[in-house]
Amino acid sequence: MHSSITRCWRLGALLAALGTTSASAVDERPIAEPRLPRLTCYAGYLKREALHGLEGVRAAIHQAIAQNDQAALLFLEQRLAEVIGEDPRAALQVVEWAHATPDPEMSLYLRAVRETEAVRAPAVVDRLATLAESHQDPGHQASALMALETQHRFEPPMLERLTTLARKDTLATGVAMHTVRTIGRVMDNDFQRTGRFEPYMGKLLEVALDSTEPDVRALAIEMGTYPDARIEGQSLQQLAKLQREDPDPDVREMAALAMSSGRDTQRVLDSFGESFLQEKNECVRWAIVRYAVRAAGTRALPLLKDFARQDARFRQDYADFKALYDAGQVDFDRVFSGKANHHRCGGSEG
Repeated sequence: MHSSITRCWRLGALLAALGTTSASAVDERPIAEPRLPRLTCYAGYLKREALHGLEGVRAAIHQAIAQNDQAALLFLEQRLAEVIGEDPRAALQVVEWAHATPDPEMSLYLRAVRETEAVRAPAVVDRLATLAESHQDPGHQASALMALETQHRFEPPMLERLTTLARKDTLATGVAMHTVRTIGRVMDNDFQRTGRFEPYMGKLLEVALDSTEPDVRALAIEMGTYPDARIEGQSLQQLAKLQREDPDPDVREMAALAMSSGRDTQRVLDSFGESFLQEKNECVRWAIVRYAVRAAGTRALPLLKDFARQDARFRQDYADFKALYDAGQVDFDRVFSGKANHHRCGGSEG
């Protein structure tokens, strides 16, 4: 604790020395001897340095980068977020610094903005989206998108902008995946606060249906499984289409997982039955089997019996699941964890 406190007081002195405000703005009264914080030197600690503002923190960041002082940079990132606080103008200034600055300075700035209240101001949201859309460096684009992940919700125009960005053929795959992840994380934020699942899921599935990159398509579907939401309507139809028709087996597996959260259980089972009949990949068939059980429990056993009839490789799976349910197991997680795996397939999680 002593060394971290010493470091924080040293940084406080550094910020004071590097302050750039005019003399008229500085309180020249003698500063009382500082008292050590009781527990931590982070939250609210350098209030007496606030008069040096953003430029003082920026100068300290430059010095810490030059000295490769990682502990100081972590502290200064948190300090920068504290100075920005609820002020959109300060957040916009830091975003502009990030726009013109390479890593590691750039990503520090945008991580700090991400943790502020000001990041949810409409002008800041718009500026971050513009940075993600227009900057030539994928690193800047990805960091801007990550700075948007703490939004409580996306208004329809912003959601449309990000969906359009994710669907651009010229976008780097990594940036497209960050765009999808940002939509999904804000969807989860909104769902946890309000229970709202659409239109986010619909937009993610637009990306999954349009993208030429299988990793992007799989992630777009996966993000839809994060909220504990029941999928229905057009979203369930689109997932069924992906589960039957996507050329990549990993995407078809992910679609089966998402479909297992469908509200209309019988419709899900019917779709799985159709998909299993035309599916040739053993691992995707295995995904259909286990996610049918996840969706319907004992109600899936007749379908599994039919799967075993179609493909002898799944006879033991049907027998295993039936024995577990006959023994009184109910919860899918316990049923699945108690079952032997007879297939050499990755990603066989429940």
